[in-house]
Amino acid sequence: MQQDLLLQTKLHVPPIRSELVSRPRLIERLNSGRAGKLALISAPAGFGKTTLVAEWVRGLRQAEAADRVAWLSLDEDDNDLARFLVYVVAALRAVEAGAGKGMLSRLRSPQPPPAEDVLTVLINEMSAMPGRMILVLDDYHLIEAPAIHQALAFLLEHLPQQMCLVIATREDPYLPLARLRVRNQLTELRAKDLRFTSSEAAAFLTQATGLELSVKDLAALEIRTEGWIAGLHLAAVSMRSHEDVTGFVRSFTGSHRFVLDYLLEEVLDRQPEPVQTFLLQTAILDRLSGPLCDAVRFGGAEPPAGQDDGQAVLETLDRANLFIVPLDDERHWYRYHHLFADLLRQRLRQERPERIATLHRQAGVWLDQAGYADEAIDHALHAGDLAWAARLMEVHADAAWRRGEHAKLRTWLDSLPLAAIRANPRLCVYHTWYLFLDGRQDEAEQALQACEEMLGAQPDPDAGASPSFRRGRLSAADRELMRGRAAVIRAFIATYLGDIPAIIDHARQALDYLPEQDLTWRRDAALALGDAHGFKGDLESAYAARRQAAEASRSAGDTVFSLLAHLKVAITLREQGRLQRTVDLCQEQLEFAGECGLMQTAVPGGFLAIWGEVLAEFGDLDGALELVNRGVERTERGGESLVTGWGYLCLARVLFSRGDMAGAEAVANKVETRASELQVPPWIVTEMTTWRARVSLAQGDLAAAIGWADQRGLIAAGEFKPADEFDFFSLNDYIVLARIGLAQQRWEEAGHLLSRLLAAAQAGGRTAKAIEILNLQAIAAKAGGDTNQSLVAIEKSLALAEPAGFVGTFVDEGPPLARVLYEAASRGISAGYARRLLAAFPDAQPVPPVQSAPDSPQQELVEPLSERELEVLQLIAEGLSNPEIAARLFLSLNTVKGHTRSIYGKLGVHSRTQAVARARAFGLLPSF
Repeated sequence: MQQDLLLQTKLHVPPIRSELVSRPRLIERLNSGRAGKLALISAPAGFGKTTLVAEWVRGLRQAEAADRVAWLSLDEDDNDLARFLVYVVAALRAVEAGAGKGMLSRLRSPQPPPAEDVLTVLINEMSAMPGRMILVLDDYHLIEAPAIHQALAFLLEHLPQQMCLVIATREDPYLPLARLRVRNQLTELRAKDLRFTSSEAAAFLTQATGLELSVKDLAALEIRTEGWIAGLHLAAVSMRSHEDVTGFVRSFTGSHRFVLDYLLEEVLDRQPEPVQTFLLQTAILDRLSGPLCDAVRFGGAEPPAGQDDGQAVLETLDRANLFIVPLDDERHWYRYHHLFADLLRQRLRQERPERIATLHRQAGVWLDQAGYADEAIDHALHAGDLAWAARLMEVHADAAWRRGEHAKLRTWLDSLPLAAIRANPRLCVYHTWYLFLDGRQDEAEQALQACEEMLGAQPDPDAGASPSFRRGRLSAADRELMRGRAAVIRAFIATYLGDIPAIIDHARQALDYLPEQDLTWRRDAALALGDAHGFKGDLESAYAARRQAAEASRSAGDTVFSLLAHLKVAITLREQGRLQRTVDLCQEQLEFAGECGLMQTAVPGGFLAIWGEVLAEFGDLDGALELVNRGVERTERGGESLVTGWGYLCLARVLFSRGDMAGAEAVANKVETRASELQVPPWIVTEMTTWRARVSLAQGDLAAAIGWADQRGLIAAGEFKPADEFDFFSLNDYIVLARIGLAQQRWEEAGHLLSRLLAAAQAGGRTAKAIEILNLQAIAAKAGGDTNQSLVAIEKSLALAEPAGFVGTFVDEGPPLARVLYEAASRGISAGYARRLLAAFPDAQPVPPVQSAPDSPQQELVEPLSERELEVLQLIAEGLSNPEIAARLFLSLNTVKGHTRSIYGKLGVHSRTQAVARARAFGLLPSF
């Protein structure tokens, strides 16, 4: 909801009437309440709640108090949480321009973030602002939505010390009042407090009637109304037309309900017939202006001769204090007193029920033409014309979509029965999109089929005469537009399923159908094509498409979609092996999300998870776990299935790199068993099973890994099944299959498969996978006895990995790769980088840190051992003493001691135990 579309009249303190009776005793109570969290003014209708708070606020402003007061008059339409929060921010911004910065972007999200996340941002901002702030919520009894009560309770619990909330309501709100009372943080004014005292009642009646009432009459009215201000007001209005005031007072008896019925009848019956008609005809309106009232009364025609126009009548009612409340200082907009409006509507239903639908229809037509779409749609619904309401929604849906007003659009759709939505292709498309976002895939498929069937039908030649929607109203251009948008949704559903051909087919159809000016939907289609390129393994094309979509979203102001598109860019960068650029992009987008107030939503959680996974690749396992856990916590809030699933993949990898195989397996189990609940795409579940197979291999459970490969159809009768090509999914599967071959010591078969995998990875620009495959080639060649080929492979891997700073991909392979790296370092192949990688390998058993002498810096990394030193080290590992080693190798004891000192220095240790542990980590000794 954009600022210029807000009803500014809701943010104004209501004007104070001339007959105001000052109430200093209550003003003082409110002044004292500013030190607490909540001032509650709770009483039935007509007790002067709004007038009292308005008087208090104006007094603060006239006294130039340090307190700044924000005012919000609530109505029934504010039961939408997003709308309520937008108006709260608007009220605060009316007195503090910086309040709520970034919150509006969050509330426009297709899957709005939790209210607590939104309010946390607001609370933090308000805490940093100087001076005291008072927020007044008037007519809070009109709020019935539990989500708003919960949000307000959270706000109260964490309210900054310099802020106070004031609520005026007819009934106690669903807030923790008891707890606030115990903490002495609640000021309460109730009906017994608000009732006029005898002196206040006398002053009011004298001012309101202009009559000199006797003390006896004043006392009688005060007693019979029990100081009820509305009753006194009604009595004053009625008395003006009574010559026998004392007789009127004598007959003025009964409970509030009967007194009110009586006085309203007295007031209405004594008004001229045109005024009575005006009141009943305009009773359906929540707010009134002269032109709107005329539209309702005369259906858009000019007032008949001899009848005042609407503005003149409103001004007359205002001067007569006939239960009408100005909403602005210019007296352009008014509303009826709520109770008066309720009774007018009751009278309308009783006397002219056949007119109600027509009145609503005429109001809706004027409001629609004046640009008040929300109110026009509300009147269309009240008129019972669902087809017209759907047509109005259809007209305004695209504009609401472009402005990011997804909560409003969803509210519109929720007000229609499913049949009405399914009869309108445009609304059906939006409805389908929201079903898809909510993870309701079966319903989304049904809705999409209904939409496509409708778009495929022939135009109705008789359509166009009625304002109701008909299938034939869509022009040929509109039909293509809707087909294009439906195809975009089809492409996203295919992305969710990992169906590459379907993604490409539907995305291209969408681009063929969609006009060039439909930028938002064309951008979505382009992003889907980027997903297809990524799944096919063509990262260069995927990067270009995703980057273009991300920049287009940012330029269009669509912050939520911009973040999602940039997240996919980050995923692409990670696969391309551009690690630091991935981190930089994650940091940039997290900062942007913070500026937009979106930091606590799912998509920024994805950036945290990816950043954490890259830290694991850099070797910072503690930092990686902290970041990825924070990220997954946010992604679990839902709303973006891809983000949720990718967060779990990042977590599984980080736990694997930390050696927490049980933790990695638990993540895989969680995703597999709760896939539907977590709303993760099916292909994410499949990827998790692949991770599980790798965990099984790391734990030495070859049988489980073989069972996985057999289930996936990768082997038949124990033989590897060849693949024609390797896309994103199959590449990961076949890398694990190659690992199974290595575990089975099928060096030649594994090596052949790895060669094909390497060619596919290099062709698609998948550098991270190419490094992993080259490392496996090096291990396979070394194990198969081909040391030269092993060194060729590791040299290529190091050349690719060193510029980007890869660490984890090497360390994850354990001692078999450490032995290859040790060999490379000893041969001068990227020796410095190889030694840095070796230093990152964990010891086979805990080794205390080596303390370096103050005057000699600790060695950076291991140095290659000579052949004789390796022999000595092997005998140390077997438990031989130095004399026994000397005798075994035919060396002097001093020579053995010299070799031992050299081994300690090269390995960076101080004892035999440490030397053996580190040598095993490097693959120089068996690890068992």
